[in-house]
Amino acid sequence: MKAVIFAAGLGTRLYPFTKDKPKALVEVGKIAMLGHTLRKIKSSGIHDVIINVHAFADKVEDYLNDYSQANPDMSIQISDERSMLLETGGGLKKMQPLLSDDTFIVHNVDILSTIDLQELQGVDCEYYNIHPLHIATLVVRKTESDRYFLFNENGILCGWENVITGEQKISRPKEKLLFKFGFTGIHIVHPELFPLMIEKGVFSITDVYLRLARDYEIRMFDASRSLWFDIGNPEQLQLAEQNWGLHD
Repeated sequence: MKAVIFAAGLGTRLYPFTKDKPKALVEVGKIAMLGHTLRKIKSSGIHDVIINVHAFADKVEDYLNDYSQANPDMSIQISDERSMLLETGGGLKKMQPLLSDDTFIVHNVDILSTIDLQELQGVDCEYYNIHPLHIATLVVRKTESDRYFLFNENGILCGWENVITGEQKISRPKEKLLFKFGFTGIHIVHPELFPLMIEKGVFSITDVYLRLARDYEIRMFDASRSLWFDIGNPEQLQLAEQNWGLHD
C-alpha cells in the first residue's frame, strides 16, 4: 500500500507561523507536521509516499531530501503543484500515474492523531472483499463541526451538510435516517476511483465522493475514541503543543 500526504496548502489561517514557511513545516513539539505525518505512516508499515507541494515548495523538498537521507527505507515522490494549487480532488487526479495500481491512504499534513492506520487498512479490506462497489473509506469522528458527512445506519455515505448555511448535498435521497460525522482528513482510496473522476482542473475530492455515492459505496471508519488535532489555526496549534506530547 502507498500513502498520499496533502502538503500543498497555503496555511493562511496559521499566519504568522506560515509567514516564511509552508504549513507542512510548522512545528508541533519541535517536529514539523510533515515529520509527524511521515512517522505515523512509516509506523503503520507503509514505505512508499507521494507528497504534493505548492507554497514554499523548495523548502519542503529540502526537508524531504534530509528526511530521505535519514530514512533510506522510505520511497518519497513529489507531485509538483507550483504552477497551480489543485485542491484535494485535482491534486489526487494529478497523482494518478503514481497511484493507479494499488489501494492507498490519504492523510492531510495538518492532522495529528492516534488513529490506528493498520486497523483502518484491515476494516477497509473487509469492506472491499464483501462489497464490490466499495471505492473508499472515510475516517470520521463524532465531533463539533460546521460541516458534516451524512451516513446511513450501515455506515454508507449518503450526503453532506453545512450546518451554518443550511446547505445540503444529498446523494441518496431515499435514505431518511442519517447520522452526522466530522471528517478527519484521513481516508483510504481504491484505484477504481480514478476512471470515475470526470472532474477536471481544480476541484475537491468531497464533490467526487458525493457524486459517486449515488451508485458506489463509500463507507465510514469511526475514530471518535482516538485523539485528534486539526492544526488549522494558531489556537489549534497551541492546543496541540500543550497536549500532543502527553500522548505521542
